[in-house]
Amino acid sequence: MLEPPPSEVLIDRPALRTRLDGALEGPLTLLVAPAGAGKSVLLDQWRARHDEVVTLRIDIDADDDDPVRLSRRLLAAVTGVRPAAAGLERLTALGAEGIGEPLLEGLAAELRSFPETVIVLDDLHHLANPRLFADLGRLVTLLPSNVHVVLSTRVDPPIAWSSLRLRNRMLEIRQGELALDRSEAAELVQRVARRELPGPALDAVIDRAEGWAAGLQLAGLAFRFAGGPEASDSLVAGIAGSDRLIADYLTEEVLEAVPEVDRDLLLRLSLLDTMTAELVDHVLERTGGQRLLERLEDESLFVVALDPDRARFRFHHLFREFLRYRSRSEDPEAQRTLLVRAAEFHLGRDEVAPAVEYLLRARDWGRALDAIMTRGSEVFETGGMRTVVRWITTVPEPEWAGRLEVVLELGILVGMLGESGRAGGLLGRVAADPRATVGHRIAAEAWRSALAQWNPRPEEGIRAADRALALIAAHPDAPYPDVMRLTSPVLMTTLAIGSRARAQFIAGDEDAAGSSFARALESDGIAYPPFRVGALGSSALLHIWQGRAGAAELLASEAIDTAATAELLAHPVIADAYLARALTAAERGMPGAAAAHLRDAMLRAEANHRSQLIWAGRYVGGLVAASEGRDDDALDQVDLARGGDLSAPGPAILDRLRGLRLGVLRRTGRAEQALRRHGGTGPLGPSVAFETAAAALDLRDRAAARRLVGEMPTPAHDSPLGDIRRSLLLGWIAELDGSHEHAIAHVEDALDRAEPEDLVAVFLECGPVVLDLVGERSIDRGGVAARVATLRSDGRHVIAPSDGTPASDPNAGLPDPLTSRELEILAFLPDHSTNAELASRCFVSVNTVKTHTAHIYRKLGVSGRSAAIARARELGLLDSVSRPDRVRA
Repeated sequence: MLEPPPSEVLIDRPALRTRLDGALEGPLTLLVAPAGAGKSVLLDQWRARHDEVVTLRIDIDADDDDPVRLSRRLLAAVTGVRPAAAGLERLTALGAEGIGEPLLEGLAAELRSFPETVIVLDDLHHLANPRLFADLGRLVTLLPSNVHVVLSTRVDPPIAWSSLRLRNRMLEIRQGELALDRSEAAELVQRVARRELPGPALDAVIDRAEGWAAGLQLAGLAFRFAGGPEASDSLVAGIAGSDRLIADYLTEEVLEAVPEVDRDLLLRLSLLDTMTAELVDHVLERTGGQRLLERLEDESLFVVALDPDRARFRFHHLFREFLRYRSRSEDPEAQRTLLVRAAEFHLGRDEVAPAVEYLLRARDWGRALDAIMTRGSEVFETGGMRTVVRWITTVPEPEWAGRLEVVLELGILVGMLGESGRAGGLLGRVAADPRATVGHRIAAEAWRSALAQWNPRPEEGIRAADRALALIAAHPDAPYPDVMRLTSPVLMTTLAIGSRARAQFIAGDEDAAGSSFARALESDGIAYPPFRVGALGSSALLHIWQGRAGAAELLASEAIDTAATAELLAHPVIADAYLARALTAAERGMPGAAAAHLRDAMLRAEANHRSQLIWAGRYVGGLVAASEGRDDDALDQVDLARGGDLSAPGPAILDRLRGLRLGVLRRTGRAEQALRRHGGTGPLGPSVAFETAAAALDLRDRAAARRLVGEMPTPAHDSPLGDIRRSLLLGWIAELDGSHEHAIAHVEDALDRAEPEDLVAVFLECGPVVLDLVGERSIDRGGVAARVATLRSDGRHVIAPSDGTPASDPNAGLPDPLTSRELEILAFLPDHSTNAELASRCFVSVNTVKTHTAHIYRKLGVSGRSAAIARARELGLLDSVSRPDRVRA
C-alpha cells in the first residue's frame, strides 16, 4: 500500500484561511496559540493559495536573540527577492542589542518597491531580547502599505500594539479560532489513523484534545499503531482515564507502538536540529538518509520539510523535545556520541556555528572550546561577537577559567560589546595570573587600555597602556598568544599607544594625547584598518576639541575614506570621525550639517555603548540645540542625571558638559544661577573657567572676571580655541573698563586666530558686548567677523544682526523643512553623483537615496536635479549645509 502524501493528513480549513486573508488589509497579524495548535500549518496552507504575494518567512529559534544574526536573516530574506538590498548588510552592526534604526529604515525603503509582500516570523516566542521586540514593533510602523507582518507565537510578545488595536489595524487569531471543531477533529484523527474509528473512540479523543491539532494527530498515530480492537479499546480507556497531559500520554503511546527500528531512528534523529540527508547518513553511519526523511514526513511522524525541494527537515518542536528527553534518560552516552558526530560533520564543512552548538549540547566542553578558539574568529569577524560570548559562557566557568586564551578572548569580546567592567575584570585576571606568559600580560594590559572610551577613570587606561608598552620594550622577543588574530606584537603596540592617547584626551591632557596619537599613526600596527580608522578619527576629534578645524576635517575624511575602502563604515570604530565632523560643523555655525554627522556618530557609539563618546556626542547635541534657540533641549542633553546606565563622563568631557550648561543659563539671563551652579573654589576646567568668567562679566563683576581669567588653565600647545576664548574675555573686560581700543585689539586677535579655522560659534557664545565689538570689525574684515554678524543670536534662535533686522535659517523658512539627512544628500547634488555613489557616501541604500531625493524635489517644488540645485542656491540652502566629505583647502 502506498503511503499517503503529507497533504492527505492535513485538514483544509477554508474559513480560517479566509480569515487570514485579512493579513493583507493591515500592517500586522498576530497568531497566538500553544505549541501544536496548527499555526505553522495554517500559514503554509494560506501561502500555498497566494502565489501572487511575496512571502518572506523566517522560522525563529533561540539563536536569533543575537541581534546580528536576526538582522542578517531578515536581510537575507529580502535579498532573496531583491539581491541589490545586500548593500544594507553593513548596517547590521549598528543595532546595539537590537536591529537598529538604520537597518529598519533601509529595509522599509527597499520594501517600498516590492509587490504585495508578507513577512512571516514564526515561533517568535523563542526571542527574549527586549530590544529586538521593540525594534520589531518599530519595523511594523515603518513598513509601507504594500508590506504586512505576521507574527506567530505561543505567547503574546511584549510589544505595545494598543494604537493598532484602537485603529482596527491589527488582525488577531488566537487559540479559540485555531481549535478544530468536532467534524474537523474526527476527519484528522481518522486520516492519520488510516481507518475509520467507532464513535465512542472518536468522542473520547475529541473531548480530551479540545480541538488541539497536535493532540489529535498523536491520537491518530496511536490508533494506527494500536493493532486490533482490543488494543484500541485499551487506548481509549487510557485516554479517558489518564490524569496526565494528553501530549505526554499520547506521545509515549505512539513511541511505544511504532516498530522498534523506527522508534530507535526517531530517538536518534531527534538530537539533530536541521536535518539533511548527508548529515543523517554521517550521524547514523548509514545510507539512504533522503528516503528515510521523506518516509518519516509521509507517515506524519512529526517530521516536516523546510523547503519545497525537501532537502532540509526538522521535527515538530513539541515531539522533538519529548524524544530528546527520552533519549537522554535511556542512553545519555549514546546521545553524546551522536551529537559529537554531528559536530564533526559540520566542522568538516567549515560550518563552525552548528558544530559548536552540538558540542555544547554534548557537554564536550574541551572540544567546544577548541573549536571556538581555533575557528571562532570566523564568527567574530562577521559580527557574531554575542554568539561567541554565549558559547564561552555556556561552558561551566571551571572548564574555561584555567585556559588563559579563553579568558583573554572573552575579556576582549565583552569589552567590544561595551561591558567594560566585566571586561576589565577578565583581562585583569589574565594579567595577574601567575601562569600568564609575558605575551599574555601584554595582550591583557593592551586590551584593558582599550577600554578608555568606556571608562570614566582615564588614569586606569593610561596605566594599563604604560604597563603594556613597558613589557613590550623589555621583552621584544616574547611569544604572544593568538587570540582571534588580534594579539600580535605590532597590533598590541599600536593598540596600547592609541588607547593611551584616548585616555589622555579624556583626562584633559591634550598635549600628551596629541603626541601619542602622532606616535600611534606612525607605528607598524596602524596598517590594520580598524586601528587606523580609530586613531585617525580620535585624532580628528582632539584637533577640533582644540579648535583646529581644518586639520580635524582632513583627519576625519581620511578615516572615513579608509573605512569605506575596508568596508568598516558600519563599524563602531568610525564614530570618532563622524563626531569630529559634527563638532567641526557646530563650531563653524552649521547646525544642520552638525546634526546629520552627529546622527551617524551616535548610531555607531551607541552600537557598543561607548559611554565617553556618547557623552561627547550629547555635548555636541547640546551645542546644536543651543545654537537653534532650543535651550531646554540643550540643558537636557548635558544633564548628567539623564545619563541612565551610562558610566560618568571623564574630566575633559565633563568640563565641556558643565561649561555648556553654564553658558545656556548665562545667555538666558540666569548668570547668577550659573555662578551658583559652579560653586566651590577648586581648579576649573577650560570651559567652566570661560563660562564662569563670562557670567561674572554679565554681572559686571570685572574684578572677579580678571581673577578668573588669570586662573584659567594654560591652553594646550597650538589650541586656537583656548587662545580665542582668553582674548575674547580680555576684550570684554577692556570694553567694560572703558578701554575701547584695547577691547578691539583683543577681539582682532581672536578673529585672527579664528579665521584660518572658520570658527564662529565661540564668538556667539559670548554676550552682546563682544558681539558688538565683532560687528564693528565685520565690514572691514569680512570673513569670520562678517559671518558672526550675520549669525548674531538673541539667544533664542538663529541670530539677528546688530541693526535688528531679523535673519532666518533658510531651511526653517520652507513650509516643510528638509530633514538633516535630506540636507546631507542635497549637498552632494551639484557634483552630479549617481544614486549608487550617493548611497555609498551617505551610508544608505539606493532606494533610500531615491526616496530622500523625491522628498527634496517635493519640498523645493521642483521636478528634477538641476532645478533642485538652482532652487536650493536661490534659497541659500547650499550655503547652509556642509557636504559630509568636503575637505577645506
